[in-house]
Amino acid sequence: MTGGRASADGDRVSLALQVLELVARHRSGISANDLARALQVPRSTMYRTVNSLVQSEFLLRHPDLTGFILGVRVLELAQTVSSVVPSPESAILADLRRTTSAAIHLARFDGARIELIDEDAHHPISDVDAFAAHPTHSAIGQVLLAELPAPRARALWGVAEEEIHDLREATALRGYAQQVGMLTPNGACLAIPVHVAGAVVGAVALSAPPTHISTAARHVARLRDAAVGIGAVWSTRT
Repeated sequence: MTGGRASADGDRVSLALQVLELVARHRSGISANDLARALQVPRSTMYRTVNSLVQSEFLLRHPDLTGFILGVRVLELAQTVSSVVPSPESAILADLRRTTSAAIHLARFDGARIELIDEDAHHPISDVDAFAAHPTHSAIGQVLLAELPAPRARALWGVAEEEIHDLREATALRGYAQQVGMLTPNGACLAIPVHVAGAVVGAVALSAPPTHISTAARHVARLRDAAVGIGAVWSTRT
């Protein structure tokens, strides 16, 4: 194999990995045009790359055909890696799920974006698109909104300053964020913020049916301990 061929193959592999990483950051899907703009490559190159990844099942076309999401091959690989080398966060969440017998999710905040780090495989979030688009409708989103400047929240999602103020007061009073029937009529959740160096960088959430959310609040202390442990783990990586 010539040096030129090896370089070309390496470039294609590098581009494919960058595409997978960017798609992973957009859980609701991202189009080939947006991928091309973000990675600054010609659209024709991007179309060839995503088509190859779709054929090999590393990517899937979004059901509404607006873009691409991660495919089964990526998910299988992630499950294989996580089962071989469990992360400290996974151990904390596994213990929390065992002791509460509840659906537990972990999210991290990247600026104003919510990234689901560990979604409960047995009880996945029912409407991921609504979860991403309407942060007021989830306890995790409310934790983020309570930390963002009100003008930014209004600019991003049209959330009124009065609503932000009410969310902050309610969260401060309870010590956690909570929603009932806002994301879906048959769902409710509560969330504890994860801190690193005094800043809120994520949240640990517990989901339950609306009729059980009051009794689920008895697990707040366990959630808080888990959030402290995860914050300690994340602080070593910054």
